[in-house]
Amino acid sequence: MTIRPIKNIPAWWWAGLPLAMLLLTVAAFFASPDYLQMLIRKDTGPDGGGIAEHATVLVLLPGILAGAAVLLHYRTQLPHWLTGWVLAWTLACIYFAGEEASWGQHYLHWGTPDLLQAVNDQQETNLHNIGTWFDQKPRTLVELWVLVAGLILPLWWAIRGRAPLGRKAWREWFWPTSIGMLSAAIFLGTHILGTAGKITGLPALHSLGSNELREFYIAMFLSSYLLSIWYRLRQRP
Repeated sequence: MTIRPIKNIPAWWWAGLPLAMLLLTVAAFFASPDYLQMLIRKDTGPDGGGIAEHATVLVLLPGILAGAAVLLHYRTQLPHWLTGWVLAWTLACIYFAGEEASWGQHYLHWGTPDLLQAVNDQQETNLHNIGTWFDQKPRTLVELWVLVAGLILPLWWAIRGRAPLGRKAWREWFWPTSIGMLSAAIFLGTHILGTAGKITGLPALHSLGSNELREFYIAMFLSSYLLSIWYRLRQRP
């Protein structure tokens, strides 16, 4: 009996969407400052969030569904601790998407409860504007995971001419596959531009490295990671 090779998620997702956002950013940058602001606008403005912010929420949804499918239908194919790992990243994506949309407030436009208004920097229904423990600190850990697991280690394995993946090894499901490298690389580029913008005070660099763009590429990486696990598990005999 011939064993068919296990395929990964389609390239239009892991390559097409990040490249589309990159090309859209470059086009908006050269076309008009107004177009660029439409892309990277924060949710606090009178016109609501920009394209990148809404896209971040949208690309997280398939990853959340994929993580839930793994937990419901394929958890017996994974070690118990790895099932917990998938659960943790699924919950992280739910938190990420929920916070980006202020748990629906950006779309349904309800009033912020008085208790949250008193402690929230932007008077919104979310946690990440309350303190660093709900925003910067967990975000730093996620960014480190994206860079180390999504870019540094794959490059290192490629240089050494070997990968840690085996068909039946836990590493196959723990470590992201190479499909995450593009999103991780573009995230790193936007991070460098944003940092350079802060140091130099150049608005153009700051805009090209805005938080909204960085968050989109993080979301693409995490969603692709969960989708890849689900997509490959469902092909196993």
